[in-house]
Amino acid sequence: MSYDVTDVGKLCVRSIAQLDRVANNVANTGTSGFKADHLHYFMSKNPGPKSDRTPSYKPHVAIDFSQGAIQKTGNVTDVAIHGEGFFTILGKDGNSLYTRRGDFSVSQDGRLLTSSGDEVVGDGGPIVINNGTARINDRGIVEVNGVEVGRLSVVAFDNQKALLKKGDGLFVDPGTAGMRTLDNPVVLSGHLEVSNVQALKEMV
Repeated sequence: MSYDVTDVGKLCVRSIAQLDRVANNVANTGTSGFKADHLHYFMSKNPGPKSDRTPSYKPHVAIDFSQGAIQKTGNVTDVAIHGEGFFTILGKDGNSLYTRRGDFSVSQDGRLLTSSGDEVVGDGGPIVINNGTARINDRGIVEVNGVEVGRLSVVAFDNQKALLKKGDGLFVDPGTAGMRTLDNPVVLSGHLEVSNVQALKEMV
């Protein structure tokens, strides 16, 4: 059996690209809220006369949105969503982003931030926690000294496959994901959702 050098080269490129995805997944087994993704190639045919058609392969990235295990941390600003939903984040460019990564922190001026420094959004805008004892209940309501200061904006998408990864556990809605607000999300304060990467499966 003989192989076309060009075809072998393309096969090598595809294999390397898939291995890069696997390596990235494995590297993020300890990243809160990380969602594994996998690269697949689907065979298609170029248009033209039947006798002139040659096989070609189109890449497709499939994100695994299954929930990772919920782990208790005891940190009040660590929050996890049980079931469907994403936290709403205000990106530095002013655009909305979405994440399952809930290892938040409070800045010196009281703003609730993601690990990458973006603002966490509530129903009424960015959430600010002033001096006092903070608490987040299982509906996502943020209180300071017993007084409500905001409610985490948790949304879901009818077409999650349309979401695009941005990095740091953040996703972008290109406008086709069918976003909807969740009125009764299940939010667990003092907990984090861990990565859904199955290291053994990735290595295989």
